[in-house]
Amino acid sequence: MNDNYYNGYEDEMEIDLIDLMFDLMRHWRSLIVAIIIGAIVGGGIYVVKKTSAEKAAVQEDDQEASKLPEDYEVNPDVEANMELAYQYRQLYFRQLEYNQKSIVMQLNPNAVYSGELKYYVSAGYDTGLISILYQNILSDSNVLAELQEASQLDCEPSYIKELIGCSISSESDASVNINNMMSSSEESAAFVTKNAAVTYSVVSTSEESCEQMLEIIRKKVAELDAECAQGGYETYRALEVNDAVRLVTNNDYLNRQKANIDQLSTYLSNVQRLEATFEEDDLIYYNETYLAREYEMEEESSELLGTAGAEEGPVSVNPVKWLVIGIFLLCVCWGGYFMLKYLLDKHIKTSDEVKNYRIPLIGCLEGQKKQYKGLDALIEKLARRTKSPADSEDYIAASIEAMDAKEILLCGDLKDEATRKVMNSLKEKCARIEISEYPGQNSEALERAGERALVFLVQIGKTTRTELQRELEVCRMQKIGVLGAVVM
Repeated sequence: MNDNYYNGYEDEMEIDLIDLMFDLMRHWRSLIVAIIIGAIVGGGIYVVKKTSAEKAAVQEDDQEASKLPEDYEVNPDVEANMELAYQYRQLYFRQLEYNQKSIVMQLNPNAVYSGELKYYVSAGYDTGLISILYQNILSDSNVLAELQEASQLDCEPSYIKELIGCSISSESDASVNINNMMSSSEESAAFVTKNAAVTYSVVSTSEESCEQMLEIIRKKVAELDAECAQGGYETYRALEVNDAVRLVTNNDYLNRQKANIDQLSTYLSNVQRLEATFEEDDLIYYNETYLAREYEMEEESSELLGTAGAEEGPVSVNPVKWLVIGIFLLCVCWGGYFMLKYLLDKHIKTSDEVKNYRIPLIGCLEGQKKQYKGLDALIEKLARRTKSPADSEDYIAASIEAMDAKEILLCGDLKDEATRKVMNSLKEKCARIEISEYPGQNSEALERAGERALVFLVQIGKTTRTELQRELEVCRMQKIGVLGAVVM
């Protein structure tokens, strides 16, 4: 007979983190409610923050406006300098935008890829007109968009104009003036273009980019060539005489880059020099009258682009941030509540808790199964995989039968139908077993237990730690031996 429990039981109970995790997962419905409430709370905080920020911005604007004296009058010379400073600011911003977006400013002058496509065009007296048609290919906005896409450069199509060019060199024949009404003294030589060389040039940052841009131009020239061939022009013909891409060094781009940088610096220094001459009241007037134009222009451009930032103005409250904060706080409260509820729950939750009382664990029986659906069924399936497989009633009965005791009293909660059914089943399979209530809860059971060895039937989720401790205390005082426990 095992008397280890007489040495006492462990006061500190270990927490099964896996069981705690699955206990939290079983409350997933309340988690969804917590998330919804958290989103509502976060949205409310966002509205309050946004309203406060808007009020603060209005108050700040009112304070700024109130700083200007009522009797202030701007000096005409100072106002002229303000207008000049404002114009320099606009030039500075335009130059800054150009320096940031222009591909010319990004080129390496020592490694420029230059492509050339040259055609020989001849159409008699119509050669000049045909040459203009060839030149106008690069003026088409659709062609510029195609060239920008083919170049794989991160820029607007308008900046592609700086990277392409078309030049025409022509040969002319002298002829007699076609106006027969002129006198011989008024006769003059008229020069008519009979043939021309049309040269397209492209510049880019890579050889592949140059070749793709030339291919776009080549397709457009082929389309124009087909139209001209069908247009009935006299002796029309167009021949491609050169197609090349090469890596060159071009200091002209270096000079242009320096010039643009110097121009930007000049505009900035002029703005700073003029604004430095303004006194305190002049600066307030300058900000309200001139710099306010920039804010209005930014708001108008933002509205045209459909951006939400223009509507908010100076208020920068992020709604996503407060939604996340609200949801996080409610989830923390939800988790804290159910963790505290789990820790304060006095019911025995795992078979390991029974071992902490130094009672031998005879075996584990599977209780009455509940029908779960959907996510609940998945959670219960995963929870069972983390536990040891249940023992059969035959195994439990055989284990009790093999114990060294003449008479065994199986104690449990007979008021519970599932418990009573299991106890009766074990009694039928083992003749030495008698069933009874817990000896600490029934005087008749206590008298019967004095002559027998006890086996406790502990039901997970229903038997409390306090009840089990009480039974062990009674057995210790009455010197009743406990063989072990069966967990259901």
